[in-house]
Amino acid sequence: MKFLHDEGGWKWSSVHKEQLASIARATPAAMAGYAINVLLATIAFSGLIRWPALVLWTLFALAICSFVGIRSLRNRTNHRTSANGRNTSRRPARNALLFSVLLALPWSLLGTLWTGTVANSEVIIVALVVGMAASGSVLLSPIPAAAILYAATILIPLAVKCLFITLDNHLILAALALSYFMFLVGLIASNARIFAERLEAVEKLKDSFAALVSAREETERAAMTDGLTGVANRRAFMARLNTLAADRDQSPEYGVFYIDLDRFKGVNDAFGHAAGDAVLRMAASRIAKVVRDGDLVARLGGDEFAVVAQEICGRATAQALAMRLVSALCDPFFLEGQRVQIGASVGVAIAFESDSTGDQLLTQADLAMYASKSAGRNAHCVFEPDMLRSVEERQAVEQGLRSALAKNELELFFQPIQGLTKNEIAGFECLIRWRHPLRGLLPPAQFLSIADEIGMANDIGGWVIEAACAQAAKWPSDVVVGINLSPLQIASDDVAQRVERALKSSGLPANRLEIEITETSLLQNDPVTLDQLKRLKQLGVSIALDDFGTGYSSLSYLVSFPLDRIKIDRLFVSQLGRSRESDLIVRSITQLARNLNCTVVAEGIETDEQLQRLRALHVGFGQGYLLGMPMPATEATEFLASGKSKALAQSA
Repeated sequence: MKFLHDEGGWKWSSVHKEQLASIARATPAAMAGYAINVLLATIAFSGLIRWPALVLWTLFALAICSFVGIRSLRNRTNHRTSANGRNTSRRPARNALLFSVLLALPWSLLGTLWTGTVANSEVIIVALVVGMAASGSVLLSPIPAAAILYAATILIPLAVKCLFITLDNHLILAALALSYFMFLVGLIASNARIFAERLEAVEKLKDSFAALVSAREETERAAMTDGLTGVANRRAFMARLNTLAADRDQSPEYGVFYIDLDRFKGVNDAFGHAAGDAVLRMAASRIAKVVRDGDLVARLGGDEFAVVAQEICGRATAQALAMRLVSALCDPFFLEGQRVQIGASVGVAIAFESDSTGDQLLTQADLAMYASKSAGRNAHCVFEPDMLRSVEERQAVEQGLRSALAKNELELFFQPIQGLTKNEIAGFECLIRWRHPLRGLLPPAQFLSIADEIGMANDIGGWVIEAACAQAAKWPSDVVVGINLSPLQIASDDVAQRVERALKSSGLPANRLEIEITETSLLQNDPVTLDQLKRLKQLGVSIALDDFGTGYSSLSYLVSFPLDRIKIDRLFVSQLGRSRESDLIVRSITQLARNLNCTVVAEGIETDEQLQRLRALHVGFGQGYLLGMPMPATEATEFLASGKSKALAQSA
């Protein structure tokens, strides 16, 4: 019966602590009943037992019950706090054993000393002693050892005494005492088992409840945490932001910082999604190191992060934090041994400058972030009310763009590409413009990105292909026209079919059409993109690589994919004569192209010095404002017919 000793199948700190507490709760009332029984026994035996002995017994019994009762009242609180572990709870348990013996002694003495001396009242003594043994055992049953010790202290001496009295009825009394003791032991054991099972069930219930609470907390944490970076997610961010906005009087000084990684898409395309995920994790870590402990960092989605920063008491404080964020994210990242720079644009909305809600503050920070991107990236911007007007203008652009094709508001402009050796016009690069009914002629930078976002890129791209082919067919047979296709357009599965259809309908030979793509289109290594480019090559269309050197240049795709032309970005052309590195880059690209049987076009030629340097570096072709501004189709036709282009080139 493992429940009868301390090393049971359960922990002492759980079961025995509750056992002691149960005894402590019942002891004061039990001691009051104990004292009453002592007084009743004194009255009942006052004529049968000599007064001195009876008074001593009474005083002894009352002293014991008083001591135990007072001790219990004084230490009731201590039983809760001291029984925290196995070692601290053993002493109260030993005290319980001691007290059980002390409480049993008066009744043991009553039965042992005066059984066989009070004549006809012996049955009353035995009944009283057995009753006290039973009641005390029930009280002490939460601690089985104490209950059994209590019953044994009372009944065993009584049984032994009766065995030495030769009268028949005393032998019967001895047998009854022993049998009743065995009965009490069984009852105590049964109660102890039930008590232990109940406590074990309670402990299991507590464990289950604790596991449930832990699981719920873990679920809530997961629901409020970004799985990739480990920072808060949009849900947690908005919960904090709305709480702060609702309690503006208590927390007025805070700001919202909207962070967008500037060139993350290029990294994702060049190195793959796993590398992009690594960059996001590193970016989140850097942001967390910049802000204070009480600030909340969250990933809103994609490459966008946000911060709710406390103690933003003015624009100077907000701008200082924004500058630290930009600086931290402008430091290079290292991926697979390669150094990659991304940068970030940060928008700031300050709470005390308006009575905005949490959603409105996030929108304001988002608008400020876009303003910083427009200002040149790697920058920060604080929200101004005028930015809302920019949103309204953007919405107007979206609405107008949806009907621009149907209303024939889109136009093609053509910028000449000239041979730098023979000063002849080799072709034109096709550039789109939007003749807006209210805002006038808009360059592509003001609407093409919006067209991508609203899903009109392919429709506009298809129109450009058809219109450019139709126009080029009207020009001399040696003039080539170049069309820019974005990564989104070249990744569509019908671009080659559209080009083939446009060539057939216009009658333009395929070798007079050049498709210009960016490095990003090749670096994506998308099967659809590569298939479309191969089909275009099979049609006889030339492929030019635009803005070479500004992306994540890799010689592997130059070797694996047969390009016809490489276009040097205007950034390098603008530094010719001022930067030794730019001269070296242009020379290297020219040599590389020659080895790959590609022609080279230098973009952005604006000065005669740049033109002469390019000729000295043996660059074959060029374009720029010095050689010819972008012009409508009618002016380009006149330009070709009048020979002005050649004269202009010669004068340059």
